[in-house]
Amino acid sequence: MGSGYTELFEEVDKLVDEFDVTAETLQAGVDLFIELAQKGLSGDSDEHGLPMIPTYVTSIPDGSEKGVLLAADLGGTNFRVCSVTLNGDHTFNLIQQKSPIPIDLMSGTSDELFSYLASKVVAFVKEHHEEETKSLDHKFKLGFTFSFPVDQTSLNSGSLMRWTKGFDIPDCVGKDVVALLQNHLDEQKCPVQVSALANDTVGTLLARSYTGSNKEGTTVIGCIFGTGTNGAYNEKLENIKKLDPAVVESLKKKGVTHMVINTEWGSFDNALKVLPTSKYDTIVDSLTSNKGFHMFEKRVSGMFLGEILRQILIDLHSRGLLLKQYSTYDSLPHRLRTPWDLSSEVLSLIEIDDSTKLKATELQLNQTLRLPTTPEERLAIQKLTRAVSRRSAYLAAIPIAALLTLTESFKGHHVEVDVGADGSVVEFYPGFRTMMRDAVALTQLGSKGERRLHINIAKDGSSVGAALCALSE
Repeated sequence: MGSGYTELFEEVDKLVDEFDVTAETLQAGVDLFIELAQKGLSGDSDEHGLPMIPTYVTSIPDGSEKGVLLAADLGGTNFRVCSVTLNGDHTFNLIQQKSPIPIDLMSGTSDELFSYLASKVVAFVKEHHEEETKSLDHKFKLGFTFSFPVDQTSLNSGSLMRWTKGFDIPDCVGKDVVALLQNHLDEQKCPVQVSALANDTVGTLLARSYTGSNKEGTTVIGCIFGTGTNGAYNEKLENIKKLDPAVVESLKKKGVTHMVINTEWGSFDNALKVLPTSKYDTIVDSLTSNKGFHMFEKRVSGMFLGEILRQILIDLHSRGLLLKQYSTYDSLPHRLRTPWDLSSEVLSLIEIDDSTKLKATELQLNQTLRLPTTPEERLAIQKLTRAVSRRSAYLAAIPIAALLTLTESFKGHHVEVDVGADGSVVEFYPGFRTMMRDAVALTQLGSKGERRLHINIAKDGSSVGAALCALSE
């Protein structure tokens, strides 16, 4: 090791220790999650609680379903329409089309936007399913993923609470978005029934339930670890105390026993009773538009991992321990000084670099941040990267272990349990799922629970899953 780096590595070791997540933290996190989940189910949660939103999805597919279903997804600046042909043997065929939303429609009227969306569904059905529409005596069912805050009141109704992601159409706020889309589909004489308002996390649970083989157990949780994080699971009706008793009664008459709950676990422990908090987390939180909220997401999801590392590097530079060739903050490369410019994709490449003198890391830092480094600095950066990602993966185990405990999923002899996961971090970040499993073994579930748990990638959760939501009618 080069001289002059002793102090740097002492500091790095301290930070690695600070980012370590102990078994005690994990177990306290599981206990708190269960407590907040139960409060949320009873309707007793405050802004620091878990929302635990009833989705009105009451049937989970088992892979034997057949037929053609449609899904539409307004996720942001694009609108996706797809058809899912269920083959009844855990497999499906998917056709999809994506259209950009014209910029003027993002701030026009609700009629203009929903007329445009309906026209895209009409064109899709005409192109891919025209023959079936001639012989069909019923309408295609469509699941509508609408990725904006909605107050959902039944499986196929929900009013827009507010716009995000650059949309601003005031006359749409408070209106039922399913009714808006359905009205325009009817006007354009499209044989499509909007049967469900879907959520991408719920979709992940349903998509994995359909495609999973029963060898790995029932799919209990659908979760997303990508840019953001969230999870959904199947809960007994009698435990969802916040539901209107009349709704529960009518569902029970139909033989319904469970309903899928969207936990919105990104906001777990906003009060920071259990979650570890470094000074870097505090700085990152201060840079966000929702300060003090989504505190779990800000430690776990892909959007924040690179920014946490960037804050550490800037701090070590300000203390004269790292990047000493830059005398002042202002002389640092512009990209290193720009918030959110260090992506989790770069971290994933640093994480697994085993090249001589970490040459691959050198190349990455040069390309993405215009940042020259010494071999010693790269070693320090790799250690810090691994500390940040490991903390994320360990914390990710908390809601999974908590929901499996809450639902008593391991009750019975030799029970295997499946979790469907989607998102770039869980799918592509090296070792993320393995580290999650290591952490699950340290929770109340222990190594026995960890061995019986399968975490599998659920592909196309938002499209296939949204279509499957339409079956829940």
